Amino acid sequence: MTHALVLGRRRPGRKIGQAVRETQGRLEAAGWTVDAAVVGRKSALRRHAARGVESGVDVVVAVGGDGAVLQVVNALAETKVALGIIPLGTGNLLAGNLRIPHRLDRAVDVILNGRHRRIDLGRVRVGGKDHDFAVACGVGFDARVMQATGPVEKRRLGKVAYVAQTISQARHVRDVKHDITLDGAHSTAKAAQVFIANFGQIGSLIKPRQEIQPDDGLLDVIIIRAPGPLRGLFAGLEALSQRDLGISAAGHVIRARAREVRIETKPERLVETDGSVVGITPIVVSILPGALTVIERGP
Repeated sequence: MTHALVLGRRRPGRKIGQAVRETQGRLEAAGWTVDAAVVGRKSALRRHAARGVESGVDVVVAVGGDGAVLQVVNALAETKVALGIIPLGTGNLLAGNLRIPHRLDRAVDVILNGRHRRIDLGRVRVGGKDHDFAVACGVGFDARVMQATGPVEKRRLGKVAYVAQTISQARHVRDVKHDITLDGAHSTAKAAQVFIANFGQIGSLIKPRQEIQPDDGLLDVIIIRAPGPLRGLFAGLEALSQRDLGISAAGHVIRARAREVRIETKPERLVETDGSVVGITPIVVSILPGALTVIERGP
């Protein structure tokens, strides 16, 4: 019999507790043994998930948005416990990549009948602490947008809140010096944004043509040069359309793959993982091959 732990964090304006109870009921109706908890702090999600791992659960279900999912991911990294997701957030980055529906009943059906898949994780060391991520680590402009987008805006506007802040922060799009080391090979580049990606969809409906595989043991590095907002728009489109590794045809994007990425910048830049700002440069990012089992919608 499958033993699951369903976790959610209380959030103003979101019926997290109700969703946790409904998820628990549907899993129990399918014959699972289910424990559940609704907590008040992000750190409590990680603690409860870690205790679930220690107690021998088979699946931990994260009910909520990217922040809640990220806490559970960090607790399940390098264990055999599978991650299920009921997406109730604004971005839902990992859920989107795993093709998990937004409707609760359909998301529960994925947990019950979906495919278990082992994927890589990225691990970024920033400010002396390690943070694991499933989708991407961003350095620069996107982290600034994440920091500027408040919870009230996200509740009121949903994904449009990120669009509004992208426009509001556009004046800050500019290239700064990045010292980047990929698997020991050092280079210097001017860049407005660097993505270190494990999954292909690194924003709402944003997926580059050059596929990013989450189980190839490599991190995809996307370096975007943009000295201003208008060029930033064209460089972003260029990054999405680029098909091959190396420098893009117009020269504004560099694509590469590596197992370890070191980045120093001058001045310091904000760093985010899966939508949560975690610190400032310098950073060291490494790949954790096959470190997480996820439940995704089958073909």
